[in-house]
Amino acid sequence: MGKSGSQSKLFSFYKTVITVLAFAACFYLLIVCFAGTYRLISDIGYARVMFLNPLLLLFVAVAAVFACGVLILKSPSAMGKISLLDEQETFDRAMRLMKILVFAECMIFAIGIFGMGQREDQLEVQRAAYSFSWGEKETFTPPGYLGIYPNNTGMAVVLYLISGIAGHYNNALIMLINAMLVPFIYSDLAEIGGRFGLSRKSQIMVMAAGLLFLPFQAKVLIIYGDIPGMFFAVRAMKHAAAIAEKKVGIKSIAVAVSFAAIACVIKNNFIIISIAVTIYLAAELLKQRRFKDLYIPVAVLAASVLLNSGLNLIVGAVAGTPVSSGASKYSWIAMGMQEEAGMYNGYNALTYAESGFDASVQAVSAKQDIAASIQMFFAEPQYAIGFYTRKILIQWSDPTHCAFEFFSRNAYLDSNASPFVWFLADPSVIRISASFLKVFQILMFLGGASFAVKSARSRNGSPALLLFLTFIGGYVFHLIWEAAPFYTLSYMTVMIPAGVAGLTALIKKMSKIDLKAAAKAKMTVSASAMVFFIAGVFVFLLAAAGLGTLRQLLVEGKNEYKAYYSEVLPRTRNPVSEGRYYLKPAAGGFEGDGLLVEISNYAGKYRMRVINDDLSDDIFLTVSDGSVKIDWFSYDDSQVFVLLENRNGTYSICHGQSRALVSDAEQGGIKAGDFIEYTFLFDTEGYDEFIEEHPETTWNLVPAT
Repeated sequence: MGKSGSQSKLFSFYKTVITVLAFAACFYLLIVCFAGTYRLISDIGYARVMFLNPLLLLFVAVAAVFACGVLILKSPSAMGKISLLDEQETFDRAMRLMKILVFAECMIFAIGIFGMGQREDQLEVQRAAYSFSWGEKETFTPPGYLGIYPNNTGMAVVLYLISGIAGHYNNALIMLINAMLVPFIYSDLAEIGGRFGLSRKSQIMVMAAGLLFLPFQAKVLIIYGDIPGMFFAVRAMKHAAAIAEKKVGIKSIAVAVSFAAIACVIKNNFIIISIAVTIYLAAELLKQRRFKDLYIPVAVLAASVLLNSGLNLIVGAVAGTPVSSGASKYSWIAMGMQEEAGMYNGYNALTYAESGFDASVQAVSAKQDIAASIQMFFAEPQYAIGFYTRKILIQWSDPTHCAFEFFSRNAYLDSNASPFVWFLADPSVIRISASFLKVFQILMFLGGASFAVKSARSRNGSPALLLFLTFIGGYVFHLIWEAAPFYTLSYMTVMIPAGVAGLTALIKKMSKIDLKAAAKAKMTVSASAMVFFIAGVFVFLLAAAGLGTLRQLLVEGKNEYKAYYSEVLPRTRNPVSEGRYYLKPAAGGFEGDGLLVEISNYAGKYRMRVINDDLSDDIFLTVSDGSVKIDWFSYDDSQVFVLLENRNGTYSICHGQSRALVSDAEQGGIKAGDFIEYTFLFDTEGYDEFIEEHPETTWNLVPAT
């Protein structure tokens, strides 16, 4: 009896710690995300660290959601229809419908971008798989990509295996697989919610919330292992919840262990979920005195670590060279403590190369940089608070989680971007989506904080603790690691069942409030309420201190954002209307009115048909082998240009990512010359300086009357 009592107290302490931490994290994010928003302001993918303050409209929108919820609860007819979802047959039909809708949503994203390639890290993983199929092993050793970033080895192997059937760079197939998995991720999360008390209609609400959470659906476009890794991780969580609830067969145990390990192989970051599953199962099994089953959490963690190590050994044996351990983990932590607020700056790869690709040597210098950063933070606590407030805002307060950046980057880089892609990449569309998603984000944090308090007061353990452990793990990990909103998307998704549960509980309480009875009621304060009150006060003061240091950034960000939409944006998207123009170098050199061209636009790109009475009407400006000529209509990219309007009213006529039309003063003609990579540096000081130093890259376009 004594042992059982002490175990019960220990579990209660563990549960209190987890729920208080979850409450603190959600409440903190609720405050800072309510007050400030990190936003990308460029439709061509250039990330600007800029903060906005949408406080008033956001408050109105959130209040409207609660008002609608209360009205629905007070409407007998509406509740009568909603209660039908609790019937098994209706519930099953509704779940199938929700899965179909989520899949359709994913496919809309995927179909719109099927013809466009991957970029940056995603492309490097595909290249690694391709080179491996030819017996090349350089990619697994520095300075090869996987030699520096071996955390992507698992996905490279998956792509290599798929290539045996579907070939390499088969983006359409991977996107289709991703789209098929997303509905099951949401349904598994809904089932986990059902295990901690969500009714069937609330589980449908989890699916509906998933349907509204567009960034996760947009993630199907990224060939990087996030979606399949998330599928296996969440399914492992679902089986772990079943194991903790009652004794299950060896099959369910094997699935939980193997799925957690597979998730880690595909994407190393999912070790966070494996650790959460391990802690959750160990605590639940100890509480229930199921000591014989304690091998299960041990197996989950061991398999997650060993399977990944085993994969590296197998790959090394096949490649004939050991797989590199990559850049030191300390270098990632050191980078996470540097400006700009811990975002990727290449520190890990650079110092790895400087250390002769010796991770142990790099670790020594990285530890010194970490110590220097810590010393600076202690010496300037106000700066430290501001730094980590910005870092958290960058990771959590972007309601799109950079999910639409993929469209933006590819729209300018690929000549075959469809009008639909341009529509999705349009800053106005992204702004509307971000405004809607901001409300969603705040509601989820509010619901999560509310449900954490409710969970602490319940007597029994529940799978909600597994969601909280995962969320806390992701929050803490990315607090010390590289800052990127793209990485926190998975943990935001995991919290949807808790957010829905907390929101429904809050709305139900609001619908039952009797102001007269509340005025006469005596207030009682429990010990648990005091704990959450103290935690809330501490979090509020910490958030207020951090936002105080960002006050000037919020003001500047608001002004910059307005200027972007009123001044910059009109020049970035189709700045020239279709029609006939005289093309003339701004620097001079052409005699007369200039070259008469007819400009036509399709999907953000331009063709320039040359108008000349002596020649055929079907001739266009064409770039070929670095030279510019007039040629017949071509179906390739040689006649496709991007026009950028400069601040001084002139234009730069770009071909590809780093080439542009240049006036030849000596010859009085046109040639193709080197140009700044406008895709990521448009409308910055560097771009302005470039065109000022190279006036030959600027042109006048005078409408032909």
